[in-house]
Parts: sequence; C-alpha cells; structure tokens
Amino acid sequence: MSRVLLPVWSALFCAAVVSAETNTNVDFAELISTPAGIQRALERCDGNPAFEIALANWLEMAQPPVLEDRRAVRETSLRLLEDTTNVQLVFGLVDGLLRHALEDVKRDQTIVTELLARVLYTDIRKAIKGKTYKAKAIPVPVWGIAEDGTVTDERLARFLQSFLNLIEPGVSYIVRPYERTPMLSAGAVASPPAAWPPLQSVSSRR
Repeated sequence: MSRVLLPVWSALFCAAVVSAETNTNVDFAELISTPAGIQRALERCDGNPAFEIALANWLEMAQPPVLEDRRAVRETSLRLLEDTTNVQLVFGLVDGLLRHALEDVKRDQTIVTELLARVLYTDIRKAIKGKTYKAKAIPVPVWGIAEDGTVTDERLARFLQSFLNLIEPGVSYIVRPYERTPMLSAGAVASPPAAWPPLQSVSSRR
C-alpha cells in the first residue's frame, strides 16, 4: 500500500529562523574560509545559541559560486551538525546539505547521482555519531524537498530517491520530478486528474 508523506520541514524550522538574532557584522563566508576559521566559528557557537542559529541559517542558504567555498560550507555544516544539540538546527543543516548537493547535480552533469547520495548520507551519519534524535530528524527535510517543487528533473529525482532509500532500506521510494498542474481555461467544467504524488513509498520489504 502506498502512502504520501506530507512536507513538514518549513513548519518545524520556522521557530529557529524567527529566534535567530541578525548577525549583520559577521562575514560568515570570510570566517569559514580557512580550517582555523571554521574552528573559531564552531568555538564561538559554544554558549552562544544566537550565533549558532545565525551560522546554521547562513550555511543552509549559502550559494557560493567557487568550489573551494562550497567545500568550506559543506565541511562547516557537517561539523556543526556533529556539535549542535538543537534538533531544529539539525533539520536546517541537513536541508542545506541536500540542497547544495542538488545544486552540484545540476551544475555538473558528470556526477553519478547515486554515488553522491551515498557519499553525503555516509558523511551525515558520521556527523551525527549514532545520536537517535538526530537520525530521526534526517528524513524530515528530505520529504519536504521531495514535495516542494525543488526536484524538477530526473537526475535530481534519482539523487533524492537514492538518499531516501539509504535512510529507510526497508522501504522502496519513488521520487518523481515536480510537474506544475496546468490551469483549466475559464468556463471549463471538467476537473483535472488528481496529481501523482511526487514522493511515494511503494513497497515494504520484510
């Protein structure tokens, strides 16, 4: 029996966004541009939840064009994912890591999507160090991305599908590219067919 997973990510994370102070004087890109800078940023998060939230928000939204800067964002995200005890920040950091990987898939057509999904999943699992509450948080942003219109082609769908199947190996997921339902012309009386859910679990293996 199939089931549709509702997007819940944005509602769960909005509290962290609202509560974060605006750190307008901090140049996060410059701060994490070196290994020593990444370490200083992580140390500054200790005992400073406003800074930690601001850094996590920036990491999620950052879109640096330079490869070295993207690597710095990824490394900092994984290390903050390891350090934080704020489950809302876990949602945001995983969301950012996934969205950055999807951008890499769009940017580089030579990337093997299934391999990238496995590498990212392995790195995230290492970062959470077996903490159950973090492990349970991982699927939430994945479901949201699968259903919010981000996945627009087959390569992106394959990446996200591969990632989901690694999270829940007992379930076989299908992720389909988002298709906007065309509007009916004025005066039309027929109803459009029900949309095929972009994310479904199609079978359980016992």
